Amino acid sequence: MAAAAGLLLLAATTLWSQRSSDSSKAFKTCLFPTVDLSTTEEYGEYQSIITNQLRAELRNAGFTIIPREQWDPVREQRGVRPKDLYRGEFALPVARQAGAEMAILSSFSVEDGLMALDIKCYDVLQNVLITGVFKTVRVNLSLYTAIGESAAELMPKITPIGPPPVEQSPVVKEIALLSRDEGMQVYMGDEGLVGSISDGTLLLPPIPFAIGTKVSIEKRKDGYHIGEETVKLNKPEMVVKLKPLRKQTQTATELNWTLGQLLGFGLAQRFYLKPDQTYICAEHYFYVQHAFAGGKPVFHHDLRALFGGYVFSGPHQLLRVNLSTGMGMIVTYLSLPDQPMYADFYWNLVNMALELNFNKYVLYLRSEAKYAMGLGPKNLLGREWIGLTSEGGPTIFTLGVARKW
Repeated sequence: MAAAAGLLLLAATTLWSQRSSDSSKAFKTCLFPTVDLSTTEEYGEYQSIITNQLRAELRNAGFTIIPREQWDPVREQRGVRPKDLYRGEFALPVARQAGAEMAILSSFSVEDGLMALDIKCYDVLQNVLITGVFKTVRVNLSLYTAIGESAAELMPKITPIGPPPVEQSPVVKEIALLSRDEGMQVYMGDEGLVGSISDGTLLLPPIPFAIGTKVSIEKRKDGYHIGEETVKLNKPEMVVKLKPLRKQTQTATELNWTLGQLLGFGLAQRFYLKPDQTYICAEHYFYVQHAFAGGKPVFHHDLRALFGGYVFSGPHQLLRVNLSTGMGMIVTYLSLPDQPMYADFYWNLVNMALELNFNKYVLYLRSEAKYAMGLGPKNLLGREWIGLTSEGGPTIFTLGVARKW
């Protein structure tokens, strides 16, 4: 049975290969392996049979077949699985990056002794389906003849739309990307990874972008936030200077000063749980109350732990909104001897800060709302709001600068 089937296939292939080729169809073509969509692996042998028959018909018709060694690394780079190569959304970007003008996709499934065979031809540059053949045939010796007939039937229908004339739509011949982020990987639109910055430059491989096209560029580097920008290609030779990436912040050291507590200063340390997004913070603000009219000074240590994060803004934005909450304690003591020390525990309900976000530094203005809880035998404030007017508006404002690490 198998020998007879092989002889029939050989005879069919020989018969069709005797047709004269049409040199006008010498298009560069990606022929992707036929995909078996059957629920079992019983009919896997037909994958190579169908692929080989299509290859023979394409060569006989004068098509230039791009070898698998050329497009398969592109497939791996783009993360496309071989079993997805029957779908245009996955196969066409691979074919385009491999330099193909046409792409042939095929698949089959067998159920109850019937094979449903589907062959499609795409114009890669225009990203459109040109034609296709769909047949349902019985799985027997006649199947080999039907496979050959389907492949041969496809050839005369292939009439590519083709790209617009060069005179009407000139293309960008060369693109050089400049960046100070050495080793940064660059991804461009549907092309995927196009290279890495070396010695401050990346010269892109030839990609037939039409002049006037806007392309999205994604930039990646370990330890840095992913960056995105859009570039308009407006001339045949482009030199594009890319914006620098923002380094991921792991910690930040703060120095601050609170209005109304003029004789004082604060120090804080942030530890980011997610770089430039959420953090925990330990803060100490020391300040003195003094009447400067013969009275004795009163000393305060405001200690607190905060949890905070950013809303409505990403790590690349200049203006960011920061919200935080936490618990704290104000320790108060007098300069007079034998005076007790007081401790007021409070809930730091909410702080809201507007930040100017630079590469290494952050400048911020923060409003604060605290609620003294009246805990312990020695407290001064009892239970009351600190930093809010009777109408609920904030009265405590802090100016600060943070150094990012």
